[in-house]
Formats: sequence, C-alpha cells, structure tokens
Amino acid sequence: MSDAPHFCPGCGAERKAFPRYPWHFCTDCRRSATDGAGRRLVFGNVSASGGLCWRYATEDPDAAQVVRAVLCLIGGRPVLVREARFGGVVAEPLLSGPAPREALDLTRRVV
Repeated sequence: MSDAPHFCPGCGAERKAFPRYPWHFCTDCRRSATDGAGRRLVFGNVSASGGLCWRYATEDPDAAQVVRAVLCLIGGRPVLVREARFGGVVAEPLLSGPAPREALDLTRRVV
C-alpha cells in the first residue's frame, strides 16, 4: 500500500491509494457515470466470484448485461469501468483525449 495520498480525479476527495489503480474515481463519482446521451449507469459484479455487469439506472436489475469493460462518462470525462482484480468495480479516466460520442452509445453492439 502506498503512503502517498490519492485524490479522486472527479471530485478531488482524498481517498485510500491503490497502486494497481493509481488514478481511480471514488465510489460517489462512479455512481454518477452516464452514457453519451446522459443516461445514468449502474455497475456491479455478476456474482461473489466476480465478473462485471452494467445496466441503465432506470432498468430492472435483471436487465444487467455481462461485459469485460464499459466506456462511459463521469463529469463529461471519458472513463473506462472494469472489474477490479479481486472483485468490485473500478473506474479510471482515459488519458488519450475525448472519446467519440458514438463509442459512448451503449445501445450499439460492437462485435
């Protein structure tokens, strides 16, 4: 565990540092994640043994889709959400610039 402080890139709140995820968003900011159309997203694990799933906040929990990762927005900033190493969910900002709006359209299936 690192002794260096970690500050959420979304709200600036000081949080526990994790060397594996040096620039992770706090849980509160992750809960504000949206798609490109502004629809709020909910993330979770498929089971106690892991796996990532997501759904729109307005959908029934049974509508959750199992995925490897989700490209979304937090505070208008492109973010990658994925399963943490030992379960849980981690969101980290994409560092290479803004994502195209089409990439944030979760209604489109990419094969």
